[in-house]
Amino acid sequence: MPSKYVKSFSLGVQKVLEYRTNFFLSLFNCIFPILIQFFFWKAVFASSNRSEVFGYSYNQLIAYSILAILMNKLIGTSFQFEIARDIKDGGLNKYLIKPIGYFAYRICCFLGEKSIEMLAILTLSMVVVWVLHLWLGFTVAGGQVLLFLCVVPLALLLNFFIYYSLSAIAFWFIESNGAFRTFGLLATIASGGLFPLDVYSSGMQKILLLLPFNYVVYFPIQLLSGKLSVEQIGQGLVMQIIWIGVFAILSGMMWNTGMKKYVAVGG
Repeated sequence: MPSKYVKSFSLGVQKVLEYRTNFFLSLFNCIFPILIQFFFWKAVFASSNRSEVFGYSYNQLIAYSILAILMNKLIGTSFQFEIARDIKDGGLNKYLIKPIGYFAYRICCFLGEKSIEMLAILTLSMVVVWVLHLWLGFTVAGGQVLLFLCVVPLALLLNFFIYYSLSAIAFWFIESNGAFRTFGLLATIASGGLFPLDVYSSGMQKILLLLPFNYVVYFPIQLLSGKLSVEQIGQGLVMQIIWIGVFAILSGMMWNTGMKKYVAVGG
């Protein structure tokens, strides 16, 4: 890899280390959504008087909710706001005249940033799984953990390409931050980041399972929970790779079209 891209990767690492207090505070903030989920599902089970809801026991839903929050944190992106600012303010100009591709710069920075976050969050996740085992009887086989560690980088890469494709709308809209936030909320719901997709109607489930979003949160957690067969795991891995390819092509097309509209104002 050329040294300029290694440097871009190191810039992502430095960004996390520079703002490490902010990162750990954001992890601490995960406690509040977990508490909300805890009391929500407690109320649901108390009112239903059943041992299972939507095919999940109370312990399984609490475990899913905690893992979904951590997974959302792991695959989360914010570079789309930086890209929109570069396009709006002309910051993109310097990348057009320097011998470095903007896409390569962004993905190297993103992977550098996430390499540190992934190490921290995956370590925390393993601790959480151990606590869930002691507290809720949540069991995970070693093979599931290894497969989960293979699936997470693909989920991370898929989410990058989804949001990199989305960031291109900044070529057409002066203010796109609202669109990013709205899309992020809808994507979180569609990915199973709030509730497992099993809580929706069968028709809605079929639609959501056809979309790419479930492969960034729902699929990895179901794999780790041991709810998927070998065939389903294989299909999920293939679909992750296919969707990565689809959004890689889509992002290239959108950026090529958007660059024709870019007027390089500012900078």
